[in-house]
Amino acid sequence: MIDYPLVEVIEGKTIILVPDVEAFRKSPSSFPPSDAPVFYNKRMEINRDFALALLRVYLKKEHKGDEFLYCEPMAGSGIRSVRVAKEIDNINVIINDRNPLAVELIRENISQLNLSEKTQVYEEDANELMLRFSAAGKKFDIIDIDPFGTPAPFLDAAAQAINKNGLLAITSTDMATKCGVYPKACLRKYASQPIHTWIGHEMAVRILLGFTAITLARHGRSMNPIFVQSTDHFIRCYVIAEKNITKAKNIMNEMGYAAHCTNCYSIEYAKGIINHLSVDCPKCENKRLIGGPIWLGKMYNMDFVIELQEQLQEDKANYGTKKKMQKMLELIMDEVKAENSNHDIAFYYDIHQITDKFNLISPKSSTVIKELQKGNFIATRTHFKHTAIKTNAPIEKIISAIKKAINT
Repeated sequence: MIDYPLVEVIEGKTIILVPDVEAFRKSPSSFPPSDAPVFYNKRMEINRDFALALLRVYLKKEHKGDEFLYCEPMAGSGIRSVRVAKEIDNINVIINDRNPLAVELIRENISQLNLSEKTQVYEEDANELMLRFSAAGKKFDIIDIDPFGTPAPFLDAAAQAINKNGLLAITSTDMATKCGVYPKACLRKYASQPIHTWIGHEMAVRILLGFTAITLARHGRSMNPIFVQSTDHFIRCYVIAEKNITKAKNIMNEMGYAAHCTNCYSIEYAKGIINHLSVDCPKCENKRLIGGPIWLGKMYNMDFVIELQEQLQEDKANYGTKKKMQKMLELIMDEVKAENSNHDIAFYYDIHQITDKFNLISPKSSTVIKELQKGNFIATRTHFKHTAIKTNAPIEKIISAIKKAINT
């Protein structure tokens, strides 16, 4: 029997009971979702909306005759999985959480929404559940890894349990670790050295993608990233896991290292599982911060992003955060176009940071972009940071463009 306060919320097309997290707030500065007996975070609605949208696009592109098998091994309140079961046809949903109170709430919602025929609910360790299904020959077509903190301990099991060409969705909220605040923890969890500068959020995504690629390769699978997002306190990566040992070997060629100079602000990166970047900055001879190994391949699949935009236009009623999603997708599409140019473009330059460093007025990013494009450089906005741009221009050309933009 559920003996704690619940509230009814609407996400997408689903009306669902969740913990009234404000009833568990211990202090004005506390984080109520973690204080509640079952984890539910309203701020992650955009995460769930993107998950449903990407899932719809994936199912449309996959054209599989049989029913799809979806698994969320750490479901918390179960709101994502329940939405999948309620809103998506031709899918069977496995929902798991080791918290008995969470399982009780999930079953209550499943019963009220008459979803018993489409769902199975378990109270097990996440890794044990995935490995048990894998050992029984029941591979999942979609696995959604959404832990509180690092997803690293769950990716080996997911790599074994995901079906051929299956969709693996991964959330990470341990941003301080991958952004370089806790470098030793990042090395321990992801076997990668982070960089603690303004490029931290994209560095975090590339660390997670790199770790995922290596984990999948260890199990004879290659990784095809289709979408990433960075929002507030979390990052999210969506990849297709292909069963191909040759591709798995070749995917290692997309790993590499990055160097960021904290003096002149130049950024350099190079592919290769062994680092060949110098600690000494070739532009100003200052000591640079070097991070890696990280993923330096593409982060997006253009076809998926285009269809994702179309999905939002066609079915706006499904997404409560559609305005934020559309705005983010506009920025991401700029990044995708730059990524698909004939130039390798990774990381971004923060205009505000550069102008502060060189005692300049901060112009509009759009004006700086126009100036760089006049010089035949690729330059775009980025969803990682609204004050930043992505470009293949060297730092001296960026500073020159900023000065020209100031005088425009």
